Amino acid sequence: MAKILFHFGELSLKGKNRSTFERKMAQNIKRVIKPVLKPNGFYREHGRMTADVEVISDELLDLLALLPGIRNFSVVHECKPELATIQQAAKAAVLEDFGEHVAGKPFRVSSRRSNKGFPITSPELNFEVGGYLKTKLELSVNLDNPEIDVRVEVGAKSVYIYTRKIQGIGGLPVGTSGRGVVLFSGGIDSPVAAYTMMKRGMEVVLVHLYNSTINRDFAKIKDLAAQVSRYQGRVKLYMIDLEEFQRHAIALVPAEYRMIIYKRQMIRSAALIAREERGQALVTGDSLGQVASQTLANIHAIYDASDLPLLPPLIGADKEEIIALGRRIGTYDISIEEYCDICSFLIAKHPETNAKREKVAAYESQLPLEGLEYPTHTVIFHSGHEIG
Repeated sequence: MAKILFHFGELSLKGKNRSTFERKMAQNIKRVIKPVLKPNGFYREHGRMTADVEVISDELLDLLALLPGIRNFSVVHECKPELATIQQAAKAAVLEDFGEHVAGKPFRVSSRRSNKGFPITSPELNFEVGGYLKTKLELSVNLDNPEIDVRVEVGAKSVYIYTRKIQGIGGLPVGTSGRGVVLFSGGIDSPVAAYTMMKRGMEVVLVHLYNSTINRDFAKIKDLAAQVSRYQGRVKLYMIDLEEFQRHAIALVPAEYRMIIYKRQMIRSAALIAREERGQALVTGDSLGQVASQTLANIHAIYDASDLPLLPPLIGADKEEIIALGRRIGTYDISIEEYCDICSFLIAKHPETNAKREKVAAYESQLPLEGLEYPTHTVIFHSGHEIG
């Protein structure tokens, strides 16, 4: 059996609401580790959580490292709050993580005592444990640049000892910052935008708009939604066919304005889903100046199609930054698979970059805009798997 110790960042700043955030964080962690979690093996303490698991895998550690809300976590040795036991556990942790040939390696001991009833202060514990390890393992003390950093945390009932931290992404637990609807195109940007909002605690609902004339295989979209669900748990994907609307737009709107008109209708459709799902905002993958529809003038012309707030979390990110995060969260390789985006269907080679709102209004006055009469169906994913 192994034990994992979790630390959190922003949760400590939540004052009277802290317990609400911690309960949601515990729920999200338990969902991820459920397949290997020991019965009654999850515990909450002030400022930390621990989990007893049957087995540790690289896949589990990678997933936990990307779970919103976790600042860092470690695989730890647990022992009773007694000096001799702590010293022995510290020795075992060093040998397990660094092997038997550690003589001469620079080290330090960093102790933290949240249990003030423990009779040995943190500096004294550093000295006692450090002296023991120096003698028993012939280590070399180096407080500024250690190769081995032995960390000792004295909790309410147990002491946790570890030598390595795995960095998480921080942020807030998913489900603590309301619900938003993401315009989910299937490109590189929108899955990263969804994940970025999850990192701020938002629960996301995905809306993919397509044209049934050109899109019939949605394996890629479903794969992306399944990957996003690994970080949130349950994710609902709405699929909306805008073929009828696009047919009217192609007939009545000049090619250079079609992209703007398409996107405004996509926002209207997503806003209707948001009302159905009690969403409080829409989320886009827009990055300022990246493509023609993302100039400041066009963003202004597009975003006022809905009275709900539109949040573009990637607005100041460049493409390389977005790609790097897409690779990290496992969406990039799926995103670059071939798929015909609805927004690329019969638009101009040189689309409008400085849209005039009076022109937008004139073109839309000729189009069917009201109601969600377009064919819609939903797919639900849970922790990487399609369930209905």
